[in-house]
Amino acid sequence: MLGTLTAALKNSLNGKHIHVNPLKALENLTPEMAAQVPENGEHSCWHILNHIAFWQDLMLEALRGNKEVEWPINNEVSWPTKISKNEKDWKELVARFKSGLDEGYKMTEDLESQDDLPAWPKVPAFRALMVFGQHNAYHIGEIVATRQALGFWPPSPDHKTF
Repeated sequence: MLGTLTAALKNSLNGKHIHVNPLKALENLTPEMAAQVPENGEHSCWHILNHIAFWQDLMLEALRGNKEVEWPINNEVSWPTKISKNEKDWKELVARFKSGLDEGYKMTEDLESQDDLPAWPKVPAFRALMVFGQHNAYHIGEIVATRQALGFWPPSPDHKTF
């Protein structure tokens, strides 16, 4: 049973069956494109990816067993107020997200403990990874919708970003 659940968890992290692969959602997105906010929209792809990476980093800290994770009091700190259109900054953000996604995926291989995480009361590792995957999937959907609203979906093969 654990093997089936682990496979489903892996699928939720990489987009199989349910939603687009998270990296596909970022494919061929230039910094200028990523910084655009749709008309009547609130966030750009850059805002959303930063938000994902912010929470992903905290969840990974907890999953690594860190006893003291600095969970923010509110969600506002995870949404950047300023965005760079710098290619280096965008690539670093994408790399940070991808690295965290890879680490979370690898963590699915060692989910035998049902103990709560020290920094996340009443949440064992399996549940934390489910939250990780669900949070990412929700916001990756927003990135796709934002790209659709801006006319950047599906990804154009003309702009390779990674």
